Amino acid sequence: MDGEIVSFTSAFTTPGERAPRHSDGTLRFPGADRLGAFLAEAGLVGEERYGDRDRAPLTDASPEIITIARRTPA
Repeated sequence: MDGEIVSFTSAFTTPGERAPRHSDGTLRFPGADRLGAFLAEAGLVGEERYGDRDRAPLTDASPEIITIARRTPA
């Protein structure tokens, strides 16, 4: 993990293959402010934001950032 970037490698096998396959991935987990900036760059505006799938308010201790966004008027 490097700041908001998480890199990982997954290994998996499928029937009939001799060796496992490996897949590298990278995910970004921006904070709420940075996420808002990304939305604005894409022409979107956040209408609602929650801190969990139960629609709890977003706090510093929230496990997720759930955002409902729409296109900004042209």
